[in-house]
Amino acid sequence: MNIMGFQAGADNWNSGSGRSELMARLAAEPSAPPEGFADVFIAAVAPEDLAPLTPACLAVLLTQAWSHVAGRPAGRPSVRVFNPQLASGAVTVVEAVNDDMAFLFDSVAGVLAERGLELKLAAHPILHVERNADGAVTGLEAPTSRGERSEDNRESLIHIHVAAIGEAEREHLAQMLARTLADVGAANEDFAAMRKEIRSLSKGYRREKRPYASDAQEEAADVLEWFTEDNFIFLGLRHYELTADGGLEAERNSGLGILRDPGVHELRLGDAPVVTTPEIKAFLEGPSPLLFTKASLRSRVHRRDVMDYVGIKSHDEKGRLVGEVRLIGLFAATAYTHSVRDIPFLRLKAASVIRGAGLEPDSHSARALQTVLETYPRDDLFQIDAGTLLDHAREVLSLYDRPRLKVLPRADRFDRFVSVLAFLPRERFDAQVRDTVGAILAQAYGGTVSSVDQDFVTGLPLIRVHYDIGRSGGRIPQVDRAALERQVADAILSWSDRLSAAISALPGLGGEAAADLIQRYAGAFGAGYEAAYDVTTALADIDRLERLSAARPIALDFYRRPEDDERRISLRLLSFDAPLPLSTRVPMLENMGLKAINERTYRIEPEGAAARSWLHDMTLERADGGSISVEGSAERLEDCLNAVLRGTAENDGYNGLVLDAGLTFREAALVRTLGRYLRQAGIPFSQDYIWQTLNAHQALAGHIVALFEARFDPALDRSAEARAAREAPLRAAIDEALAAVSSLDEDRILRRFVNLVDAAIRTTYFQRDDEGRPKDAIAVKFESARVEGLPLPRPLYEVFVYSPRVEGLHLRFGKVARGGLRWSDRPQDFRTEILGLVKAQQVKNAVIVPVGAKGGFVPKRLPPGGSREQVFAEGTAAYEVFVSALLDLTDNLKAGALVPPADTVRLDGDDPYLVVAADKGTATFSDTANAISARHGFWLDDAFASGGSVGYDHKAMGITARGAWEAVKRHFREMDIDIQTTAVTVAGVGDMSGDVFGNGMLLSQALKVVAAFDHRHIFLDPNPEPATSFAERRRLFDLPRSSWADYDAGLISKGGGVFPRSAKSLDLSEEIQALLRFSKAHATPAELITAILRAPVDLLFFGGIGTYVRAASETDAEVGDRANDAIRINALELSAKVIGEGANLGMTQRGRIEAARRGVRLNTDAIDNSAGVNTSDVEVNIKIALAQPLERGELSTPDRAALLRVMTDEVGHLVLRNNYLQTLALSLAEQKGADDLAFQQRLMQMLEARGELDRAVEFLPSDPEIADRRSRGEHLTRPELAVLLAYAKLTLSADLVASNVPDDAYLSGELVNYFPHEIQQRYPHAIETHRLHREIIATGLANAIVNQGGPSCLARIADQTGADAATIARAFAAVRDSYHLPELNAAIDSLDNTVPGAVQLGLYGGVQDLMIGRTIWFLGNVSFADGIAGVVERYRTGISAVAAVLEASLPQAWRAGREARIAELVAQNVPEDLARRLAFMPAMAAASDIALIAETTGKAIPSAATTFFAAGRYFGIDDLVVQARSIVAPDYYDRLALDRSLAQLETFLRRVTEQMLGNGVAGEAAVDAFVAARRDEVERMRRTVRDIAQSGLSLSKLTLAASLLGDLVQR
Repeated sequence: MNIMGFQAGADNWNSGSGRSELMARLAAEPSAPPEGFADVFIAAVAPEDLAPLTPACLAVLLTQAWSHVAGRPAGRPSVRVFNPQLASGAVTVVEAVNDDMAFLFDSVAGVLAERGLELKLAAHPILHVERNADGAVTGLEAPTSRGERSEDNRESLIHIHVAAIGEAEREHLAQMLARTLADVGAANEDFAAMRKEIRSLSKGYRREKRPYASDAQEEAADVLEWFTEDNFIFLGLRHYELTADGGLEAERNSGLGILRDPGVHELRLGDAPVVTTPEIKAFLEGPSPLLFTKASLRSRVHRRDVMDYVGIKSHDEKGRLVGEVRLIGLFAATAYTHSVRDIPFLRLKAASVIRGAGLEPDSHSARALQTVLETYPRDDLFQIDAGTLLDHAREVLSLYDRPRLKVLPRADRFDRFVSVLAFLPRERFDAQVRDTVGAILAQAYGGTVSSVDQDFVTGLPLIRVHYDIGRSGGRIPQVDRAALERQVADAILSWSDRLSAAISALPGLGGEAAADLIQRYAGAFGAGYEAAYDVTTALADIDRLERLSAARPIALDFYRRPEDDERRISLRLLSFDAPLPLSTRVPMLENMGLKAINERTYRIEPEGAAARSWLHDMTLERADGGSISVEGSAERLEDCLNAVLRGTAENDGYNGLVLDAGLTFREAALVRTLGRYLRQAGIPFSQDYIWQTLNAHQALAGHIVALFEARFDPALDRSAEARAAREAPLRAAIDEALAAVSSLDEDRILRRFVNLVDAAIRTTYFQRDDEGRPKDAIAVKFESARVEGLPLPRPLYEVFVYSPRVEGLHLRFGKVARGGLRWSDRPQDFRTEILGLVKAQQVKNAVIVPVGAKGGFVPKRLPPGGSREQVFAEGTAAYEVFVSALLDLTDNLKAGALVPPADTVRLDGDDPYLVVAADKGTATFSDTANAISARHGFWLDDAFASGGSVGYDHKAMGITARGAWEAVKRHFREMDIDIQTTAVTVAGVGDMSGDVFGNGMLLSQALKVVAAFDHRHIFLDPNPEPATSFAERRRLFDLPRSSWADYDAGLISKGGGVFPRSAKSLDLSEEIQALLRFSKAHATPAELITAILRAPVDLLFFGGIGTYVRAASETDAEVGDRANDAIRINALELSAKVIGEGANLGMTQRGRIEAARRGVRLNTDAIDNSAGVNTSDVEVNIKIALAQPLERGELSTPDRAALLRVMTDEVGHLVLRNNYLQTLALSLAEQKGADDLAFQQRLMQMLEARGELDRAVEFLPSDPEIADRRSRGEHLTRPELAVLLAYAKLTLSADLVASNVPDDAYLSGELVNYFPHEIQQRYPHAIETHRLHREIIATGLANAIVNQGGPSCLARIADQTGADAATIARAFAAVRDSYHLPELNAAIDSLDNTVPGAVQLGLYGGVQDLMIGRTIWFLGNVSFADGIAGVVERYRTGISAVAAVLEASLPQAWRAGREARIAELVAQNVPEDLARRLAFMPAMAAASDIALIAETTGKAIPSAATTFFAAGRYFGIDDLVVQARSIVAPDYYDRLALDRSLAQLETFLRRVTEQMLGNGVAGEAAVDAFVAARRDEVERMRRTVRDIAQSGLSLSKLTLAASLLGDLVQR
């Protein structure tokens, strides 16, 4: 504001460029202000207020201000409130122009302050305005030479800037200012008149006789005179006349100042104006001439306080009371600063109090009392009566002796207010205490706090607070002051004090414990917390805080504030040691269906060692705006959020079901489990859409959970009837709800959930841990065939495991199944990955007891950016959760008795067999898995996971590579190459530190490894020296954690080297270019690797992870190995002669088929690398067997470990034998080619009819494709045959397990021979009573049958004989052992690399034909009702007898042919003894017929044999059979007809021989005798058959010949 018209720093504008520009702009204005106006205005403004204004802006403001001054009519105030257009920013200008008078600026500023408007610029220049006779402004008066101006032309300009306000607010503000200026004008105009009136009243009291005590009358005169001496600001005065009834009535036109207006009333009760009240009458009738109180008006003038009211009795000349003069205004500052001893009226009252106190005038107490009176609120001091003042003074004095809380109320005599002095402890006083006490007083007296003033009390630790409690009507209630003081005392206790008291009052808490809590927590809560919460809340928080720790860092509570409606709920969350970021909390709550409205965070810092904590208090609403039931919902929400924060529940939209569907977080986790499984099952909807659907149909979601619980809650009646009764109403409700779902997609989703509940057969959902809590992981076992939408093939069972830490799946194709568990990196579709692996596992497991199984898990909490050790540790932990969940769901065996899992409803049968193995990422996890098995007390113990520390180390054995090498050797052997001695070039995937590649490349010293790569390096050695490079490879293999970079560069041939895959480009030597047939001198690592895969090498060996070859028709996306997309080739680009798949998935199956059709020799990964799984299975079964002697104490654990080591070599031999035989079976099937295509097609059809094969899934040709191949002379490839081989074995094994074949004592040899000799000899009983003895027998027998007869032999034999699998197996066992086929096969095995490969295969083929033919014969001619042993005993003897006389029994012509065959075989390096056996093998096929003939006729074997062969020679049967083998029978049924015709010929020959022997002679004589007896008939038949044979044998002719001959023996 303007002070003496000057503001320091105005010179800043009075000089310099700013002033010049301003003056120039003003001069350019059409209505420019007069000279000097700008200087006066600027001088009245603080420089910092002017600083933001540019000269241009100031010029506009000055021009407008002068226009306002010039436009104001003389003598009338003018107010403008407007928003000028200024470049400096938006402001509102408040401008008032008036004749200069007192109280203008502070009154205007008071209005703005009351409106909360802050002054940004304030100017109050006083202008000397010149006006003409008409009152129009003509300019500003110029000062005289002495700087003087007139005093009668002073006009006030108030110019104020505030923040910009709106139009309505501006209008309202202008009205308020106008009323204020009117009051200011009225007070100023009548000031002299009011002062004169008061002086006159003073003189009257001083001179005239009045009915008052002399001192009172004199004091009244003095105080009135004191008012006129600038100690009172006169604002209004009015005369009132006494009426006849003793009341008062305002005198007309007696009002002065603001009381000129008759509508302004100085006294009101509530909203009603009053003139006379009982209190006024009492005053009028009383002894006091004056009445001091507060008016009912607030002053607009000077300061905005309630005006003081002074009632002055008026008298006539005789001293009689005639009325009252009422004066209103404000005490001037002197009234508050001068001593009470200097103020009339107050000095008398003070003296009265001192006398009443009875104190010596100069005593210390008197001086203290005087101090009390001096500091007593002056307004109150005027108004209070002496008696009350004395009482209050004594109360105040007592505080000096004992400072304490004190409340001293004084009621207004008109019941309009209560004035209260509250003495409060200084250390506890703050704004909150002030307001709290005010609220208590307001409530006690039924009013509101009108004003508050506070002062320190000198010499006391107290604050005196003066409250005015305004009231609106009615009598002031009587209040018990002691009770009021107690209430205030309680209220002003510090928050910490109240907390301490509350802690001390806690029941059951000892003094020491309470003191400890008080010490730690009394000061722990900050001011914000204390302002927001009471101590009851703090006690609850302390209780939670005491339970917090680093292990349990979160405590929370959902609650509803009293002021919140049903749509809101609040969350209190305590976080230990660190705040929980809003960015963490909000998404969690949003996923629970809640949104945050506001949030407050408070830090809590206990004293001492306790860690600080944070309180987050949030107000929440439902995201959909619906209501929230605190009862029930709060607890569920609390559990859910706690679980999410602890990591035992995931943070996703499934949590919305807790609020929407009323589920518990555990039930929501169950729904999440099903939803996550659906993702793996291939549902085409995102998880977001799935949980949105469930939340949209919350009732249905609840029904689905209820259905699951009705089926699997172990606490319920487990009978099928009770379960069905529970399910019925739920299913009805589900069906009804589904019918109401309008969206097809949502309907599909919801029905899939219902289907999963129906397909589930076990779950760990209801299981508890040792502490009685639900287990974190939820496992659900499904019957896969019942799960809708699963891709083929479908396993028998699959177990899905869900937990926030890991998800996993275990697929099993049978109850006895095994396979590895892999650490998957495909979270979205690991089931697809596992299904692809288990398909290969099925083929691989065909050689072992269990069928295929495979599992995979995805750790979900791998540390981002973590070290290798950290990632491994978390992966291991996830594996443990996964495996534990699998075991939790699996039956156990105790002392041979089955023990189901606790708290588990089983809707399937007994299922105790679960074994696992290593896979990608889990190579070192076997001991971990076995430790889990031990913790579970699982019956398999460390047989649960093979290959652990007490098991067979596959890398040390090199067993996987050795098994693959058997396949590789066979490929080359059949090319007449011995790769153990002949140098072959090799390219490979892997490095020498790897198990498969490293061991594989050490299995022959003749290898020339010219190229290889792994994920780190590319190795190229264009022309290696085999012996040197072998030694270096051996060194690298023995070097721990070696890589190709460790290869001695000096040993690499010219042009070669080791190249990092991280390089941008590689320089290629001419030698490398020549080796790879790559014409570029520079290549990227990817290009170089692609060239290696295409290289023209002898062997391409896969020993590392990845899929590198696909079919030309496949895309990289279909392969599913994105890491190798850049280097993958298609099979048409392969130039290798042989491919060995030591690793899994090196090629796609379609890629293999495409390569095989182009002449590349290969099998499948399942065939090549099956030795690993085979070894593991043997280990498991050995451990199962040895569990018995361990349990009986016959074998110690260390001795068992030693025994396992001793048997290592034999186990390896047993396993590699399977690799040898399986690849041989494929070679034989491939050799058969188109001849067997019809049988292979029939096998596929049979498997399809059983629902066990889907050709499309296995990439096997359809019937039309087979017809197309047949027309082109093509047949199935080895990769396709490998699949059929596995399916044939698995199907046969399953059929045998289901039959009584494994129970035939004769087949115990299958069981015994499965095990190493050490166990056979030391623990035969353990073998006999093996838990899986039936499965081992069935597996061994199935492998033997299919390996010997080929994959299609079962279909062929079954269709030809109508026999089932069990009967065929018995017949095979009889044939095998009767004909000594194992010995014969072993003899042919010994010819490896000594005879041409084709010759050796031909020899095997002869044995295979013998086996198939004789099996069919046994099925048609022998009964197995009494078991296999008797049959074998009978026929083994007979067949041996036939062999002994065979050579002598054959006709001469036949003997000559056999001798030629012997010579041919010997010429091909077949030993002569073996050659002779093999040459006689076709004839030996008849040995079973001969033995049967001998048995039937009672004749000796020699007689039967010579007669049999003579008869065959006579009828030309041998010629027919030879010619029949050249008949092409492409159709399956033609082939059956051909086989049947040949069987009929054999039957004819046997029967005719029996008839011939009936004549008592044998051999040629017997034939002659038979012919002689029926010559015409026999000769006619013989000629017919000869004519048929000579005319070119066809299937129809053969059939006719067989039929005719059959007729001959039936007559």
